[in-house]
Amino acid sequence: MRKCLFWLLVVLVGYSCAHTSPPQPYLNWQNLDLQKDGVFGISTEKAYEQLLKNKTATTTVVAVIDSGIDTTQQDLKPVLWTDPTDGSHGRNYIGPETGKEDFIPMMANTVGDSSYHRILDDYNLHVTRLQTFISQLKESQKVLEQIVKNIGKENPSLEDLKNYRPRNESETGVIGLVLDRMPLYPDFERLRYYEVDHLLYLGEYHLEHALNRTTFSKADTSISHNSKTDGVDINVSNDPLGLVADPNVMPFHGTHMAGIIAAVRNNGQGINGVSDHARILVIKLFNNIREMRNSDLAAAIRYAADHGARIINMSFGKVFSLHRALVDSAVKYAMAKDVLIIHSAGNDRMNLDSNSFFPSPKYLDGSIAPAWLTVGASGYRDDSSLPATFSNYGRHTVDVYGPGVQITSTIPNSGTVAWDGTSVVAPVVAGLAALIRSYYPQLTAAQVKDIIVRSVVKRKALEDKCISGGVVNAYNALKLAANETMPK
Repeated sequence: MRKCLFWLLVVLVGYSCAHTSPPQPYLNWQNLDLQKDGVFGISTEKAYEQLLKNKTATTTVVAVIDSGIDTTQQDLKPVLWTDPTDGSHGRNYIGPETGKEDFIPMMANTVGDSSYHRILDDYNLHVTRLQTFISQLKESQKVLEQIVKNIGKENPSLEDLKNYRPRNESETGVIGLVLDRMPLYPDFERLRYYEVDHLLYLGEYHLEHALNRTTFSKADTSISHNSKTDGVDINVSNDPLGLVADPNVMPFHGTHMAGIIAAVRNNGQGINGVSDHARILVIKLFNNIREMRNSDLAAAIRYAADHGARIINMSFGKVFSLHRALVDSAVKYAMAKDVLIIHSAGNDRMNLDSNSFFPSPKYLDGSIAPAWLTVGASGYRDDSSLPATFSNYGRHTVDVYGPGVQITSTIPNSGTVAWDGTSVVAPVVAGLAALIRSYYPQLTAAQVKDIIVRSVVKRKALEDKCISGGVVNAYNALKLAANETMPK
């Protein structure tokens, strides 16, 4: 198995320490037990060993609204949901480029408002990242053209590329990337198109059109043309990273989240997912070029609810919400269908009691979605460093904390990687929710939320960080679920 390591969030992350934690956490530490293993995991393995042996379970569908998934990943392929009508594993909502991204009309609508500069900062960050990506792709394109010229073939074979001797540091870097990606494509021409030329075209077009503030008109506030409940198509596979040394890893994001929830357990490969009976319904909503549009998010939530999802994982967020009423309506629709939504709190070190972060369980009318969990990130040490410093928090707005530091999970092409962030906490909690709903299917979404909140391991360091004041715990939650479902 090919392994690689890089970080999604390079912002490293109280009470007295009960155990001396290791300098680096164990693989799958999120599933381990504080008392037995000395790391502040959620005691998943303890629950399997002591509570779930010989118990029957039902399949629970978990929708992962994200950047798509590598459907050939060896740890995920067996746990993908399949639509009985067409054999697909979900829906893609990224269609042909139309209109403006949500940033543009939101900034036009908030000039003079206190939220304007936060939205502008977010917009500038996205533009800068895309400009950097485009510059890197152009450089790779130039170097690649020279390599092809030196080899003397327009479509060199894998053997030609392996035998090529780079003439400078730039060529060394690019040829290394080419050799790494070649197994994914039938030939070099296809690799060059998808990993460089086409991505460059899409990036430049997106920058010039969807992110261009100077060409904005009121017509651009319209709902996305892609916002059909059944999506654009059934292509839910992750998009290419691009032939650059330091890529935006967003295309890998969905695969990573899915692995934490449901990667095949105890097969001697990769990692162990939290839930052994989850099936992943894939919804592709963004990538390393295109941003999430709220009109598409609303359609995606409805699709998940209509196709059997009992849990929706949303490991993303932003500081503004265009077409918020659409998303509110979709969330209410999911609530009516007994769906539990798990949402990451964000990585901005913000107090969500006084700062907005979307999507939100609070509707425009002030009421609250009853089956929604907002989750913050905790570390593996049982001491004052337990709350991850990057995590958003909120004594009245964040429900629970969960493992979110150095969480190893699946990435495309059967690799694994460790990431920090509240993004990785949401699937830990979604996996726990799936575990409860699989073994105790009679519980409602609101009851599962209540059980997860009431069964946390409380710590003083989290008293002012979240409503529950603690870290989620599978062993405690499953014991509580058993008690709640016993005949009275």
